[in-house]
Amino acid sequence: MGWEVVLCVLLGVVLVATATTLIGLTRVTSAPLPALDRSPRTGTVTSIHTSDETEIVMVEYVDPAGERHTAGLADLVHDSWIDRFVPGSRWQVYAFREPGPRVFLAEAHDDVVRRGYNLDGVRLGGESGPVHPPRPGNLLLKWRFEE
Repeated sequence: MGWEVVLCVLLGVVLVATATTLIGLTRVTSAPLPALDRSPRTGTVTSIHTSDETEIVMVEYVDPAGERHTAGLADLVHDSWIDRFVPGSRWQVYAFREPGPRVFLAEAHDDVVRRGYNLDGVRLGGESGPVHPPRPGNLLLKWRFEE
């Protein structure tokens, strides 16, 4: 077998693997997010976790069964607002019905400017993106959620 044939076979394998991966990721990221409990909960900021220049505001909240959970805000708070999210400050949040790694700021805080979102661990190991230009309001609450 000549090198041209080997190269064509190798290229074909790489293309098929890439297409399969992209189709799988598209299916996962176009699926609805898990069911959201739209009852606002009081989330208390515990810390701000910084990783790869991304600041995740960590909050503790109590679920309807009275259990405490810690989760990161899916909303990436803009630099002009981050100093208001100090440990001990309280914010209204929505959590998934089944507690997960992220919560969302409730509409009561639509004045908070967001620069992006981070849904790491909700549907994929890593799922985040910017909001251009940064703006107030929660775009994530307009996404599809399971019933």
